[in-house]
Amino acid sequence: MDRISCLPNYILCEILSYLPTKQAGSTSVLSRRWRHVWKDLQVIDIHERHFRDEDPFDSYVNAILTQRNADYSIEKFRLACETNSTDLILTWLDAVIGPHLRELYLILHVNVRFGLKLPEAIFTCPLLKSLVLKSEISLNYGPEFPNVYLPSLKNLKLKLFIPYVHPNKILSGCPVLENLTLILDNTPDSRNVYVPTIQMPRTLKSLTFEDDTIVLDEIYHRVIDTPSLEYLDMKITIAKNSELQVSFSSFPNMVEAHLNIIDHGRVEHGAWVSDLFRALRETKLLALRYYTTRCLFSAPAFKFPEFHRLVNLEVDVPCFNTNFMLNFLHNCHVLEVLVVGIWTGFDSYTMEYNGPTPPTMVPNCVTSHLKSVEFRAYQDTADEREFIVYLLEKGLVLKTVTISIEPDFGQETKYEFVRELYAIPRVSTTCQLNIWP
Repeated sequence: MDRISCLPNYILCEILSYLPTKQAGSTSVLSRRWRHVWKDLQVIDIHERHFRDEDPFDSYVNAILTQRNADYSIEKFRLACETNSTDLILTWLDAVIGPHLRELYLILHVNVRFGLKLPEAIFTCPLLKSLVLKSEISLNYGPEFPNVYLPSLKNLKLKLFIPYVHPNKILSGCPVLENLTLILDNTPDSRNVYVPTIQMPRTLKSLTFEDDTIVLDEIYHRVIDTPSLEYLDMKITIAKNSELQVSFSSFPNMVEAHLNIIDHGRVEHGAWVSDLFRALRETKLLALRYYTTRCLFSAPAFKFPEFHRLVNLEVDVPCFNTNFMLNFLHNCHVLEVLVVGIWTGFDSYTMEYNGPTPPTMVPNCVTSHLKSVEFRAYQDTADEREFIVYLLEKGLVLKTVTISIEPDFGQETKYEFVRELYAIPRVSTTCQLNIWP
């Protein structure tokens, strides 16, 4: 008898719980000692990709759930599959849901036109801490959505198809929720659905929010009153004729923030984008995608807030503007890493920056903290070249400057650019230039 086989069942089950259930069950052929160990598993992890086409997936899942030891309640259940039989899924869930369930992951591909009416008991599990509903799950309960009360739920990931369920009906029943991923989309046959107000729980520490439902000429309200928030990743797509209001608190504990506000056709939403930008002034990492920066470019009388803790900055710009970047750097006092992406999409164009002329002194971060600079899709405009020269001549602690050149650069142009760049005197003796490709 080997040493591992001598271990008690609860330790062996703890080891097997880190494997997909199909692999854990295959240990039953090792020896008589292992024949029934898997039946005591309290973690069930079944993914259809682990099965060959000839394997009877549905029969296997049925066998797993019927042969396991019922004296050991299921605490974690993960299921990823594609099926047209909602009855099978509901049968499996009825066998799993109970008062001891702590984690539930459903990654399903089901015909969204028919919806999937999950067992109502899911929404009242007293010990459930993590709930993930991903892919094509549409909670089609009609007007009477079940009561939701999940007193222990801290992690929630939802992809909801509107109008089958309003997210507030779920969020309002999660009093201790800390981590939320909420992705909203319209069903393929319902592209003009009005979802007026969404209120995020105040208890959140992490929020990933994608909203593609804003399509009508109506007033929408998204409330992010979450003062304990530490992580924010927000992507909102706004149609040309829609109206949107976003309310939020300040975020004194923010560590990482990503903003992607896609405003098709106009930039009138720049006011609330600017306010949100200011509310993020305590963050340590900030990433601004192209459309978000475009709002800042055009916002009237926009003034950068003071970023006293910002260490990493990633910013995509509609076109490079030295004044914009220097104004930004003058307010990032401890910045160490700067990544600049030049937008080269189908709607790229030269855009005027409405901000003030920056101060004449060198930004504090450039002389004392800035160690790494990266340019993506560098086009070698006059402003870009001026800024590169400025950093090389002023960056006392620079260690790396990486430039990714646009692929349409000719070989001779590239050679001349590299030769001129390496000829620029660098005040930092440790600064390395990397030019790609």
